[in-house]
Amino acid sequence: MTKILAIQGSNLKKINIKTDTTILLAAEAQKRGYTIYYFEPENLSFLNGKVIALCKHIVIHDSKNKFYSLLNTINFNLEKSK
Repeated sequence: MTKILAIQGSNLKKINIKTDTTILLAAEAQKRGYTIYYFEPENLSFLNGKVIALCKHIVIHDSKNKFYSLLNTINFNLEKSK
């Protein structure tokens, strides 16, 4: 089973990794085998009963200079339960 963590947050270029605990939590989840996706609030929508998020697949690094890499972008579509 694929383990996925999707995180909503600010622009990655503006994050202060010294004070932003979200990145620390994502790094720990990644160590435990989760695939990490990241999206900003403006990339989250509700359309025709579906929640849609345009997410970026990221990998968290230990480096303070370049703490992440973007791999690809994906649309997550979650249908509303009936």
